[in-house]
Amino acid sequence: MVKRILLFLLIFLISTIGYYFFSGTETANNSSLEQEPKSRDSIVHVTPIYVNFLLPASTKNQQVNHLKYSFSYSEKDEQAEWVAYKLFKNSVNNSIKRRNKFREDVKVTTGSATLNDYRNSGYDRGHLAPAKAMSFNDITMSESFFMSNMSPQKPSFNRGIWKKLEEKVRSWILISDSLYVVTGPALENPLGKIGENQVTVPRYYYKSIIRFNEDKLFGIGFLLKNEKSNNDVVTFSVSIDSIEKVTGLDFFHQLDNTIQNQLESNSNYQLFLQK
Repeated sequence: MVKRILLFLLIFLISTIGYYFFSGTETANNSSLEQEPKSRDSIVHVTPIYVNFLLPASTKNQQVNHLKYSFSYSEKDEQAEWVAYKLFKNSVNNSIKRRNKFREDVKVTTGSATLNDYRNSGYDRGHLAPAKAMSFNDITMSESFFMSNMSPQKPSFNRGIWKKLEEKVRSWILISDSLYVVTGPALENPLGKIGENQVTVPRYYYKSIIRFNEDKLFGIGFLLKNEKSNNDVVTFSVSIDSIEKVTGLDFFHQLDNTIQNQLESNSNYQLFLQK
């Protein structure tokens, strides 16, 4: 009788310890998930954040998704009509070195532009999704050098005002939870064509940006000519509505109409940066 009682107590004790151990582990795991900051970047979160997040309205062009950016490829222009990506406070990793591994993008079913298209053309292979913005790790940095992410830019533009705007955009992450950027060329009324594949040389480039800060959203656009400029990047700020008219794209159509109208009508640079 005594042995049965002792056996029962032993089984009860083991069951109790097991229950608290496993339930405690689950609680700790759930707690860590809840406390994960919303400004954290992660490869795990790529699909919901980048691939399905506020992409422009679909066109007939092929949409391609890489780890940190998505784009719509215009075959007749041999470049993306838009590239979309999101920046968090830890998206930029200064320890990741730039390696200029320009190469064709095998994900583009019709074939992307090639290195030969740009050779001796007088134009730079200008990044649309900037290499520095894609420096989360070595893979994402490498993916930014696909030729599908390039567009013919005048050297004085690519290495000048366009670079300054890219740097300015990255600086805003310090005062934001995150930034959502859609960027690309205005493909109508081009400057010409280059290469065997007849890559369109855009006359203008744009950025349409949403800034997230706590529970507030702010929007602004930038439209720049493919030429050298010594002006401050602020002077190129425009409304996202005006970029839609130039490009024929519909950027943030998934948003509530009231919010969309508010974001896309703003061209006030200071209003975009308010807290």
